[in-house]
Amino acid sequence: MPTLLTSPHKSPDKFQEQMLPPLSAIILAGGEGRRMGGADKGLVEYQGKPLVQWVKEALPDHVDQVVISCNRNQAIYAAYGQTVHDLPSHETYAGALAGILAALEVCTHDWVIITPCDLIYYPTHFAKYAWAALSAHQKIDPNTSRIVVAHDGERRQNLCLLVHKSERAGIHEALKTSHAVHHWLESRKAFIIQWHDKQAFINVNDPAQLSALDTK
Repeated sequence: MPTLLTSPHKSPDKFQEQMLPPLSAIILAGGEGRRMGGADKGLVEYQGKPLVQWVKEALPDHVDQVVISCNRNQAIYAAYGQTVHDLPSHETYAGALAGILAALEVCTHDWVIITPCDLIYYPTHFAKYAWAALSAHQKIDPNTSRIVVAHDGERRQNLCLLVHKSERAGIHEALKTSHAVHHWLESRKAFIIQWHDKQAFINVNDPAQLSALDTK
């Protein structure tokens, strides 16, 4: 597993020199919210703002299109970006991978960052480091997949991604056998970078966890 950096807060010159292309961003908000008592997680408030707003405000400046994959409350989410549903039936939850595919179809840029709607400490600089690492790796292996995924030192963060739109074909294939994002990443041999700041991946799974964050 390649190690890119020891701290996301220190930016070596070689990374600062890399020019990011314009980016689209996909915020995944299509879950059922079962552990949140059925609430639409992206619209649950933390310190006076819905979780989706925390995520949007943490996106890098290179993002000029935000696409929100959501299966309900589209009118509310429309205040934060372009909305898309992953299936024709608005009563069905097809999972994150189907949501990624549906959102990629409407992204206007070739390169896209992807995040769930509950990463309130989303790592703003992830796109810059992911782009630099992949660009360097492609000089060694031009055939590498154009997918970068973060790893926090203990586990791969399967929904913190930089992806090229051409990877849609791989998602189509993956969905024929599995709706699991990790199966798709493994089948495409996604490029992994280390991100040694676990706080960046704190996600809100239930009301108790949200209450605990409020006390910090």
